[in-house]
Amino acid sequence: MSVLTDLRHSPMSRYQKLAISIALLIVLIDGYDLAVMSFAAPALSLHWGISDVQLGFLLSASLFGMAAGSILLTPLADRIGRRPLTMIAVAIISIGMIGSVLSPDEGWLFAARVITGFGIGGIAANLNVLVIELSSDKHHGLAMGLYGTGFPIGATICGFLARPLIPQFGWQSVFAVGAVITVLMLVVAYRHLPESLEFLLTKRPPGALEKINATLRRMDRPPLDALPPVEHREADSGGIREIFTGVQAYRTILLWIGYGALAAGYYFANTWTPKIMATATGDPSLGVTIGTIVNFGGIIGSVAFGLLTIYIGVRSLLIGILVAAGVSFLVFGLVMGQLGIALFVAAALGVLISAALLGFYTVSPRVYSTRTRATGTGWMIGIGRLIAIVSPIVVGYLFAARWSPDSVFFLYAIPLFASATCIGALAISMRTRALASAASRPTSA
Repeated sequence: MSVLTDLRHSPMSRYQKLAISIALLIVLIDGYDLAVMSFAAPALSLHWGISDVQLGFLLSASLFGMAAGSILLTPLADRIGRRPLTMIAVAIISIGMIGSVLSPDEGWLFAARVITGFGIGGIAANLNVLVIELSSDKHHGLAMGLYGTGFPIGATICGFLARPLIPQFGWQSVFAVGAVITVLMLVVAYRHLPESLEFLLTKRPPGALEKINATLRRMDRPPLDALPPVEHREADSGGIREIFTGVQAYRTILLWIGYGALAAGYYFANTWTPKIMATATGDPSLGVTIGTIVNFGGIIGSVAFGLLTIYIGVRSLLIGILVAAGVSFLVFGLVMGQLGIALFVAAALGVLISAALLGFYTVSPRVYSTRTRATGTGWMIGIGRLIAIVSPIVVGYLFAARWSPDSVFFLYAIPLFASATCIGALAISMRTRALASAASRPTSA
């Protein structure tokens, strides 16, 4: 379709940049709402007197919800649109955060965190796809890099607020702040977040032409007189079936395993590091500081990833980042007793694992067609998180079995190396298919 081709190869308009900025703000709220439990954990465990095993389940509660949301909610984006699903998901997050503030015991808080995670699961893949579809081909990696800073920025803000708020007002205070800003973000998204033109031109819901023209005007582009003809309509075989057809099934499995392995290491580092360092030093505030440093490193990692994609292929870059992330886990396990060095390595660890996560979000949408893009990416995130759900829980049991923190960091380096192997296999598959397609095209005389 010429309108999409023009958009992909033209400089990005101010409206496109505004829309991506709104997506960044939404994912910033997600970063805050997901990280809040790890910062509240030390004070919460003292307040309720819960064990490490119980705390592990509470830290994993949002992951249960995120897995379910990614699997059940995200496919709706390929049916009803990227924008409507965003509204639904942010509303669900708001309900979960309000429920967390009002939690009288562990069971209530667990349920509230599952609800919060369910909404975040519906947001994650959906916004990734929307940002890709709003960006030009030249700058989609950079756009994803800037968008990806939202999650660690939100988590970092949560850490900065948690340090003064929790000692003065209790652990509920950081949840209350998250609830307020999530509701405000729902209003902003409703007023300003557009629908994907690629979705409107491909799926053609009722009123598609009017919505397309409204967006084109905001992009300072001429409106369409009529919907352009569809050059190629894919067989309506269903999103789930399509991602398991032929070579797509192999690529889907590689994405699931690779993302699940990365998520296991990512959520271990982000949920348990504050508690580990607080216990090791006897200083709860130091645990919050370390957690904040890890998340701040994620901001740097997201920006660096976006800039590097201008010069390095995304898949090759992701492989290198995953290997370096595995090494950083090993090094942190070795130096965590040396505070000065540990702070530096924690920042590097945050840089690498956040960049790796963003790498998966950038690679996966282009593996699938427009009509299955949200479904394929959402299922990758959902299945990966199903694998990762057990990560914080397993750590609780490992500590109960008297494993040392350094041994646990050594253990969680292994999945990161496995993830790099999966992306290497995916790169070979994509390159082989591209070469085969090029060879099959007729050549002009």
